[in-house]
Amino acid sequence: MWPWEHLAVGYLCFSLLLRVRGRRPRTMGVVAVAVGSQFPDLVDKPLGWGTTLLPSGTSLAHSLLFAVPVSILVVLATRDRYPSAGTGFALAYLAHLPCDALYGLAFGHHPRLGFLLWPLVPIEPSPPTNVLARAAELFTEFVAVLGTPLGLRFLLLEALLVGGTALLWYADGHPGLELVPGTAVGE
Repeated sequence: MWPWEHLAVGYLCFSLLLRVRGRRPRTMGVVAVAVGSQFPDLVDKPLGWGTTLLPSGTSLAHSLLFAVPVSILVVLATRDRYPSAGTGFALAYLAHLPCDALYGLAFGHHPRLGFLLWPLVPIEPSPPTNVLARAAELFTEFVAVLGTPLGLRFLLLEALLVGGTALLWYADGHPGLELVPGTAVGE
């Protein structure tokens, strides 16, 4: 999945959880969602693509054996001062993993589940490459698929996910926007 998709799924899960509890997301929670939704890729892509420290871009931080303890630690570390931030981080982080595992279904591929239990389930190592070049290569492939009928259906689903989440964020009072310089929130 792409970063904006992970962010949308993480925010959607977080906002809906808070709404069920009769609350709305606030700035600290939204920042934590943004970090948590990207955390596995921020760890694994540089270390798995750019070095040989990890076997792939979906290994250590994408493994439930790492993600669950890290999420628990973050929730425990933030529970007194910023409980919704810990929950937001953990929820967005843990939502990232099944999204990556099932993402291929949108393009007619089989789910990829092995990385969820790395290192118990070995991963075929990939040779080190330039991280930015690899990301550009994947983005080019992604854009090429968008011109196909399958890609157009995917683009519609993507627009519903990202657009719907943006509308929910707006309905939530656009939390976090006050951190962006030059924005006048509340005017």
